[in-house]
Amino acid sequence: MEIEEHLIAAIEAANKAGAFLLEQESSSSLEIKEKHDNDYVTSADGASERLIIEHLRKFFPDERFFGEEGGAEERGGSAGRWIIDPIDGTTNFFRGLPNYTVSIAWELEPFKPLVGVVYNPRQKELFHAAQGLGAWCGEHRLAVSSISDPGKALLVCVPPHRRHDSAREYFATMERIFFATSDLRSFGSAALELSYIAAGRLDGYYERFLGYYDIAAGMAILQEAGGTIAPANDSLPFSDMECDVIASNGLLQTWMERTIRNH
Repeated sequence: MEIEEHLIAAIEAANKAGAFLLEQESSSSLEIKEKHDNDYVTSADGASERLIIEHLRKFFPDERFFGEEGGAEERGGSAGRWIIDPIDGTTNFFRGLPNYTVSIAWELEPFKPLVGVVYNPRQKELFHAAQGLGAWCGEHRLAVSSISDPGKALLVCVPPHRRHDSAREYFATMERIFFATSDLRSFGSAALELSYIAAGRLDGYYERFLGYYDIAAGMAILQEAGGTIAPANDSLPFSDMECDVIASNGLLQTWMERTIRNH
């Protein structure tokens, strides 16, 4: 089955990249650069992405790739496309925080991922999903939470650390969410946060100015676990380079969209 073959290859690639990143954590040769304001890249990001693409290309030589570091790479005539974030949570990675992930997705239609793998090597948790096959963390099948009351919900709200010009508007929205919910969190990896909603550990998520590579794998996992994800602005659909995201267990989606979009 085509989807299963892609899932197996993605899991293998994520495991390889995760093992490499664990080695790089203590490397004295790790290089850190600032791409843009508060947006960092390390020498491990590019190396991890190359490792992932090299592994996947052995099995799918004609498919396309879109990675955070390498951009879009067209090859052959296949409709299949891989979306890769070699380290989602780069700042966590080089600061020694455990919440970073390897994120790999595969799709046939734009922004409709069929396969998603999110691996947190520090905590040895591998989240994965394929359309029709369920969402899993290891051998444990995932399902979103049953919380429908915002007052009992645990949500993620991530300030626009790369876009300080949008901070006032964002914090006004965040304040409305904060006063209506139980509590807020931020883990520094969009892929991980979406996977946590899929696992029922969190109930909703709002963030702006993401790339598609940040969310593609987590999106597949969340949807297969029964959750919902949508653009924060319904007139601005997802694109490769800009995604404003509202995601939830599904039960809170209407409330979140109304709270965020109507202001």
